Amino acid sequence: MIWISIILLFIFFTVSTSASDLISASADPLTRFVVIGDMPYTDTEYALLEQPDGAIAKAIRTLNPPVLIHLGDFKQGRLSCSDELFLDHYRQIAQLNPHRVVYTPGDNEWVDCDRFTFSARYDELERLNFLRQLFFHRDHHQLTKDIPGLKRQEGFIENARWESNQVVFATLHVPGTNNGRMEILRSNLQDALDEADYRDQSNEQWLRQLFIAAESASALVIAFHADIFNFNHKKPACTIENRTNCDGYRKLRDLIKNQVAQFGKPVLVIHGDSQAYCLHQPYTSIPNLWRLNAPGDYKHIDASQVVFDPKNKNTPFTASGVLDRKPAPAICSYSIFGSSRHSPSLFPRTQLS
Repeated sequence: MIWISIILLFIFFTVSTSASDLISASADPLTRFVVIGDMPYTDTEYALLEQPDGAIAKAIRTLNPPVLIHLGDFKQGRLSCSDELFLDHYRQIAQLNPHRVVYTPGDNEWVDCDRFTFSARYDELERLNFLRQLFFHRDHHQLTKDIPGLKRQEGFIENARWESNQVVFATLHVPGTNNGRMEILRSNLQDALDEADYRDQSNEQWLRQLFIAAESASALVIAFHADIFNFNHKKPACTIENRTNCDGYRKLRDLIKNQVAQFGKPVLVIHGDSQAYCLHQPYTSIPNLWRLNAPGDYKHIDASQVVFDPKNKNTPFTASGVLDRKPAPAICSYSIFGSSRHSPSLFPRTQLS
């Protein structure tokens, strides 16, 4: 009888401890995920991302995030846009965090594939179609299979939405090169601009649906490729009458600002495409908006772990490198040596429009 009592007590305490651990885990208010983009641009960066020995690949595997968001530009602009390279980098991205990767396209992998610097130049719209087939329609590696409740936008498969721990996430397809409205060198100009108009319309619709879907959420995270905060202040918004000599991001930027201000709860916008690496609040007039310019693009070779803490009212979002573990800088320092589409914004944040 004594041995039976001891065994029963052991089982009781084991079950109680396990139940307590489960309750504690489920009660964790923190939402964690990892963001990467604008790499690999070099053989060294490729090695950092390659399983099983790449340092960034190992760090992501150790963190085991519920979601890895890839912000696009999975190759440098001067590298080939061949099927073989795309297939290889798709494989590498899929293996970074199997079945829990959300990818949104950049510009190096389709918009810029028609450059004169390439020995083999491509029609950018043909490369866009190949990307859609590879990453979304066929998706042999099933990138998002283990992300519960993930939805895709009808008619615009690149855009996704999902929820984790009371935080609603969304991706938008927003490439650089003025949102695909400049340097159209091989595609039919009318077709390329029609694609840009349709992309703008789809993104606007998806954003409006996002804020409706997130009414009861604690926070929002919106991820896309282009740096919409780094722009020519003299350019007007694009219209049907003016489709190229315009700011391809102004409508999106204004919509985000207006929706975030009305939403009232914390919102984090994440992007890549420019050389600044920072986490800050871009508008003093919208105190619930944060912006993370993710690492990559030669400036800071790492990925970021992002954490949302609903109890921290002053700094609900934090970001730190998966390798160096250092917090993201609070000041966005653009390189003056960047290309024209990465040219620095010289205005303080209170003047951003």
